[in-house]
Amino acid sequence: MTFLRFSFIWIFLLTIRGIVAQDADNTHYFLPVIKYHSEIPTPEQFFGFATGDWHHSPDQLVSYFKTLSEKSTRMKWIEYGRTHENRPLIVGIFSHEDNLKNLDDIKAQHQKLHRRQESGQVNTDNLPAVIYQGYSIHGNEQSGAHAALWVAYYLTAGQSDEVERLIKNTIILIDPCLNPDGSQRFTTWVNSHKSSTLVSDPASREFSEVWPGGRYNHYWFDLNRDWLLLVHPESRARIQMFQEWCPDVVGDYHEMGTQSTYFFQPGVPSRNNPLTPDINFQLTEKIGRYHARALDSIGSLYFTKSNFDDFYYGKGSTYPEATGTIGILFEQASSRGHLQESIYGPRSFRSTIRNQVVTSLSTQNGVLSLKKDILEYKKNFYAHVSAMTGKNDPHAYIYTDKDKVKLRLFTELLLRHQIEVYRNSSEVRIDGIIFRPDESFIVPLKQNQPVLARTMFEEVKNFQDSLFYDVSGWTVAHGYGIDVKPWNHFKSHGQKVTYKDLLLSFSPLSESYAYVIPAGQYHLHRAAYHCQKQGFQLLYTQTDFTHAGMSIGAGSLIIPAETPGADKTAIIETLNHLSNTYPLEVIEMKNGNDIQEVSLGHPLVKPLNQPKIAFFAGESVTPQNTGEVWHHLDMQLNIPATMIDVAHMSSTELQRYNTLVMPQGSYRSWTENEADIIKNWVRQGHTLIVIGQAGQWLQRNNITSLKPRKKNEADQKADVRYDQKTSILGARRLGGSIFKLKTDSSHPLFYGVNSGSFHIVKRGTDLFEPTANPTATPARYASEYLASGYVPRDIQKIIPGSAAITVHAMGSGRIIFFQDDILFRGYWKNGEKVFNNALFYGIDIASHSVSEE
Repeated sequence: MTFLRFSFIWIFLLTIRGIVAQDADNTHYFLPVIKYHSEIPTPEQFFGFATGDWHHSPDQLVSYFKTLSEKSTRMKWIEYGRTHENRPLIVGIFSHEDNLKNLDDIKAQHQKLHRRQESGQVNTDNLPAVIYQGYSIHGNEQSGAHAALWVAYYLTAGQSDEVERLIKNTIILIDPCLNPDGSQRFTTWVNSHKSSTLVSDPASREFSEVWPGGRYNHYWFDLNRDWLLLVHPESRARIQMFQEWCPDVVGDYHEMGTQSTYFFQPGVPSRNNPLTPDINFQLTEKIGRYHARALDSIGSLYFTKSNFDDFYYGKGSTYPEATGTIGILFEQASSRGHLQESIYGPRSFRSTIRNQVVTSLSTQNGVLSLKKDILEYKKNFYAHVSAMTGKNDPHAYIYTDKDKVKLRLFTELLLRHQIEVYRNSSEVRIDGIIFRPDESFIVPLKQNQPVLARTMFEEVKNFQDSLFYDVSGWTVAHGYGIDVKPWNHFKSHGQKVTYKDLLLSFSPLSESYAYVIPAGQYHLHRAAYHCQKQGFQLLYTQTDFTHAGMSIGAGSLIIPAETPGADKTAIIETLNHLSNTYPLEVIEMKNGNDIQEVSLGHPLVKPLNQPKIAFFAGESVTPQNTGEVWHHLDMQLNIPATMIDVAHMSSTELQRYNTLVMPQGSYRSWTENEADIIKNWVRQGHTLIVIGQAGQWLQRNNITSLKPRKKNEADQKADVRYDQKTSILGARRLGGSIFKLKTDSSHPLFYGVNSGSFHIVKRGTDLFEPTANPTATPARYASEYLASGYVPRDIQKIIPGSAAITVHAMGSGRIIFFQDDILFRGYWKNGEKVFNNALFYGIDIASHSVSEE
């Protein structure tokens, strides 16, 4: 469709707007005035009510897509995955029927474009461009999901030369609902609170979802931060589908605050990831001109090159850019219900849907017009990346870890992203770290995924801008806590790694005196709880010991074969099962004579506490961190932890639990009464684990006595121009950087942890002095603390030596305070180990604590 004709159609729509609004079917409110196939139902005909009158549930979206595929030869649909709540994830495939018959070949050609040595062989002259349009990854941003219905109808029913040219030259993938679990929560809420006579007052309960809201998935994670991390089944399935199609352009449709207009990328030019070639942003801007014309034609206000960035590769609009695909973010001011007042006038749900429809179609038209340039960019992506590589940039990264499972999990993550990984074939020493053959892996940067490979490992400390929409440091290798080094002198590697190469297996166990599960294994605590549920006696060592010439570290588990109430055969069968299922290394102790210095009856070998856990959730508690705790306890440890609403804490019988977790939050509804309940519960010999801002509640209620470190007052009081206020205040924000910690490896919290590579994500600028008793501060920020990310100037000097983890005694109990999010976004594997140690060993570390009595 030409620019002139496209604009004319939308101007015509404005003219007849009043007439169209009275029609029983509002097709022409949302779509161009062309002929539509009469046998294909519009969304309004299918559902029986006008779009925007009600919010559609995810299953309704699926039902409509299925119907379209039955009635149109231009569409197929596939289910590519399932959510935590077992809801289907679907994508509609729209194109000319000739293309749909030839999808395998078209996909194969696009996959070649993503391979460095084959991209130049692809003839793109007649190759259809692939557009992926994904909607509503945040469940309470529903204008996108509803726009998907009309876009799908347009592609299947539209009868015009423009539509015919579009479907012949493109494959359009429409993912109508990226987060069905969150969407179900939100749509139920707003529909349940809708009045027949619409209420637009922002104070209406319709616009204030009950905690945790519909933004998140089942475990309250933000799925738009999970494209790189792949913690959740929704993300893993989506990335697999993404790699199958290798789209050329991705549209990522969101909503923002009601008091705004409409945003489309490019974002702030100074906040682009420097690994993304400039031509990507240039093409994004060219496509943006189509959005501007389309929105102009219907009188919608919009902005671009402001507010949003293109930096963190873990989001839906930036991840594609690390692969040679153009990612485009769209943000529509939200009605958050059906009709809400705004500074721009009443914001109707219906109007927000229309804006998303318009920019969906303008994306398709922009890609169609710029197809040659877009495919040429994809074809030359590796040349662009190579031209940006500096002389001092690493040629490869090499990594290892003593924990074989953690090493495997990290390598599997790289393979999920189609990052090429090779075995190390010779011993390599870099900065005192030994990378042994077959125990370490190499990721060369001259490969099919050079940018993704680099972003998994690189540390970035210098930035063009000091404002960030999300974290400024996300080095995934640090999250896994592996030993990694850039390798500038890399020359060769061993065999390429596949999933099959990563399988671990251990020899079956036989009858023995006892069994040892060595510390440091990723699944150690999961196995411990499983054995405890079976009634097995478990011991753990509080010191290193030697058995049969093997050094076994503190925190290792010991299961005596003579366990009261447990059959020897059952113990062997269980351990064999755990060994091969998790997997898990188990060592046989044929007798006690080979143990040097420390025997099973030694005072430093103690019975292992079985944690009985509850954690708090509800208003004033951060949903993301609460979800991280829940997800970890449930999915990683398989512990049936109790979720207690903060409003019900004082009426809950806390004696059922020996371990309580307070996720981040203000806990503003708790009074002195709740503080007394917590104090008395801890005094009785229990463990309270506190994360992040929840520690401020402890401070306010005199439960802990940590002393805050003062920031640089000169920086805080510096004169600020009015027009610089936003940027100055933003530069004082610590949105997420990676800090290295100095840890006490002998402390129970660090049993089995690779403390030499222990990092944490620091968010927020609260800092505390170490405790007077140095053993009660087992982790501090290192003198050279910054591993990756941006740090505000006013706190840089007070960070070194500040407390990162503290332990406090109260009566015979203890409080373990994690200053930072130890389970950050579900991928901080070293943090998981420390958190697990707090759950299982916390009851025995009171003597290492500072007294708060």
